[in-house]
Amino acid sequence: MKNLLAVLLALALLVGFTPAFAAWQVVSQKILPGSGHPESVAYDAQGLNLYMSNFGEAFKPTLKDGKGFISKIDLKGKVVEAKFLPGPGDKLNKPKGLWVDKGRLWAADIDSVWCFDLKSKKGRRLALPQAKFANDVAVADGKLYVSDTSGGRVYLVQPADFLEAEPKVRVMISPTGFHPNGLWPAPGGGVIMAAKKDLGGPGGLYQARDVGQMTQIRPDLGRLDGVAMLKDGSYLYTDWAGHGLFLLSGGGEPVKLAGGFKGPADFALVPQGKGYLVVVPDLVTGEVHLIEIADK
Repeated sequence: MKNLLAVLLALALLVGFTPAFAAWQVVSQKILPGSGHPESVAYDAQGLNLYMSNFGEAFKPTLKDGKGFISKIDLKGKVVEAKFLPGPGDKLNKPKGLWVDKGRLWAADIDSVWCFDLKSKKGRRLALPQAKFANDVAVADGKLYVSDTSGGRVYLVQPADFLEAEPKVRVMISPTGFHPNGLWPAPGGGVIMAAKKDLGGPGGLYQARDVGQMTQIRPDLGRLDGVAMLKDGSYLYTDWAGHGLFLLSGGGEPVKLAGGFKGPADFALVPQGKGYLVVVPDLVTGEVHLIEIADK
């Protein structure tokens, strides 16, 4: 479905059509108590489940303690299996960004990225050369993208499904002073990125279409974490400085859709009727926010 959305948006741009942006609003918001430090949630469109990465009890993002895990939860937020991954013999440290597609789950973990089979729980760790803080992942068209926030780069791994294959790993982009976090597949190829130009300054949205090519979408938005693109081309993103979930449509100003966060992290986007269920973990409190949005 993500691939179809990308194609439709790309065709619209080619024929000069400007998408009409919907007036998205929050229909309902539920906050569920949690435990540990959840960093990312991914939606499994085939299994109709959610998967959530968790640091465990230690809020130390680069600590290699082998105590991180990934939970399986249903669409109402109920925990199906608290420590679904890793499987026997594997260890996760501080798993962050997740992506699920066609029975596979990918997870970023400090200096590496994992690929798991959701049925067998078999996993394979792939070291990322010189990675310092592997933070988020996105998969599209057989390509895996991984952001390294501290290292200031985005990796491109092909094939994305490296569980049984030998992948090629290269740096897609690494501009001076660039620090990417959240990733999302971009229309026409490449990725949308939530990133900072320097670690101490505000972050914005950018796009990388190919190796070495990056363009700016909107700078100076805040301390951004997760990002996603809606069906009308609007952007959703979480912002630690603004303590919430924000919407950016066209050339307008950002709109805060939901607040009450201390550490709004990487979220899942679940299509739901004419709207979406947005599942946002709070890395600081451990809570999970279930936010339903719809067009007015």
